[in-house]
Amino acid sequence: MSSKEILILIVFALVVIVLVIGVFGGPPEPTNFIENRTVSNYSTMFFEYEIVRYPSNVEIKHVDAEGVILGFVTEPWNLNFGINPGNGSYSTRTIVLTNKEEKSIKVSLKSYGNISSMIVFGKNDFVLEPKKNVSLDIFLYSKNNEPGNYSGEIDVITKKPIYNFLPIN
Repeated sequence: MSSKEILILIVFALVVIVLVIGVFGGPPEPTNFIENRTVSNYSTMFFEYEIVRYPSNVEIKHVDAEGVILGFVTEPWNLNFGINPGNGSYSTRTIVLTNKEEKSIKVSLKSYGNISSMIVFGKNDFVLEPKKNVSLDIFLYSKNNEPGNYSGEIDVITKKPIYNFLPIN
């Protein structure tokens, strides 16, 4: 191979890498967990992202002869599950998402922290059409977790294409 052909191959490889990162690269994972609901934006070469980060925690208590006192959290700015009995119980929080955009958006939910193994999303990785809304259930299954405090965050990530020719799937 000539040096010109090698140079063309290197440039081609770099272009492919940049395109792959621009199309498949997403927002970064959190490095620390938040205490209040936050909203941030992130963009790649082809997509814009909005990340709504919700704090989330639960205190797991085993049921004894006297039972357990359940604790409920009703603040809309967090996805805390309060106090729950162990042994496979579950609780649910619900959020409503609205697409105010003129384009369809892709919605993905992710959980982080030591609470994440207990989190199950009723719906995830779906397309939300323009001017539509959806109600999402987020379940916490205590499974066989030991009593204690579990925390982390739940992120709602929306993705929309910058250019009209790109699919959002």
